[in-house]
Amino acid sequence: MASEITPPPALKRSPLHANFTIGWICVLQKEYRAALAILDETYDKVALARGEGDRNHYVLGRVGEHYVVINLPPSGWHGRVRASTIAHDMRSSFPRMRFVLIVGIAGGAPSPKEDIRLGDVVLGTQVVPWNTGKWTQHGFQRTGLTRAPPRELLEAITFLDQRFWSPDELLLSKSIECIASKAPNGAAFLRPTRDRLYKQGFAHTESICDCLQAESGLPEQLSPRGRRDGDHVRVFQGAIGSDDVVMKDAQTRDAVTKRENILCFEMEADGVMGIMPCLPVRGISDYADEHKNDDWHLYAALAAATCARELLLSLSPGVVARFPLALTGDLVDRYMKGAVSSPNVFTGSETEKLRQARDTLIGRRDFLRELIIPDIRQKQRTLRENSPELRDEMLRLQDSQKILKKHLQDLYDIILDNHDDLGPNPDPAVREEYRNLRAQLQKDLEAIESFASIAGGTLKSTGDMLKHLAEDHETLEIE
Repeated sequence: MASEITPPPALKRSPLHANFTIGWICVLQKEYRAALAILDETYDKVALARGEGDRNHYVLGRVGEHYVVINLPPSGWHGRVRASTIAHDMRSSFPRMRFVLIVGIAGGAPSPKEDIRLGDVVLGTQVVPWNTGKWTQHGFQRTGLTRAPPRELLEAITFLDQRFWSPDELLLSKSIECIASKAPNGAAFLRPTRDRLYKQGFAHTESICDCLQAESGLPEQLSPRGRRDGDHVRVFQGAIGSDDVVMKDAQTRDAVTKRENILCFEMEADGVMGIMPCLPVRGISDYADEHKNDDWHLYAALAAATCARELLLSLSPGVVARFPLALTGDLVDRYMKGAVSSPNVFTGSETEKLRQARDTLIGRRDFLRELIIPDIRQKQRTLRENSPELRDEMLRLQDSQKILKKHLQDLYDIILDNHDDLGPNPDPAVREEYRNLRAQLQKDLEAIESFASIAGGTLKSTGDMLKHLAEDHETLEIE
């Protein structure tokens, strides 16, 4: 049984969780190890109140100027349904996230047009659910829709390609070597030397096949390929095949590759793209056939992670902030409820726990003020006044505001009670901490009243509609 993977020791206290705008999804433990190796810093997760129902665990880190959230992959989890669950839960805890990189390994699909080899990287500019469809009298007809990353990420790929071709920049191979040399247990990431592409018609048989041997004893069964100059990793752009089935047959691989112009096969990207904007970054670890080859897993995972890192370094935080942000009602509900459903995440002294709880609630308030109210005002300009979508948004805003107000008041009452219970001779520093917390909460309650007025102003133009809605909502109020 493999030893359990644990996150690296935290180097610093975490920045505001609102600053984490990029997600990084990996579904295999080897992909997770590679992801940790490319981080510039990792942070503690003190007071990370996840969205309601989010069962993911995370590593919070930094790549260049970007704050990145990486999930810890559960053992045995893979496939597009699992990956989409990870992405959906991640968004509920980090709703300001602009896009996700899904980074890991895949089976390559070499063809006469594309000389893909082990250790190369594919950037998925299209994701094709190649096995989703129906069989007709004319053959297989794909019905699954091809998806693509947002334009902003496609533009970043163009810039990244320019960097890799520039004579002034290190090749990706050298970046991989540099990262591996600094990683704990870096020898595990060394580039293997054995790279064999067998002919399509040569089936794997345990007693005959030499795929696990150090030297090839069946050179006549290898597909002829020219030598490359050095061991440079090449980066390809194009379609990735993504479906809930493992591709392990050379004949089917070649047929699908020809039909769909696919560069590699994996199982997760299509599911994630259905949740939020996503770019797949895949290192080639085998040739999607039945021949066994685990030697390249770690190197291919690190190649993909290093390429993803270079992509992030080519993006400025300002560019990332301009990515579209789509907020659903379910996402907002889970994020807001997470602030009050996870009290056990707070650590430290009693006053420190209270302060962390307060900061979590205020973070949710800022989320409403900065993102939700402007979104509603925009919809008021574009939707009909009695639009069900607009109605639901307004009711959700009211409910969220009331939840915040109630729990801030509860915190204030707890602080008063704890202060009164200190006794006649408390530690002066502790008494001062409670005084400061009480003053801070008093200001927060006043601010939430002001915020309620802003929310109320947002709703005034739909007052007539809300009067009718009041029949179905006994306690409906407009502050």
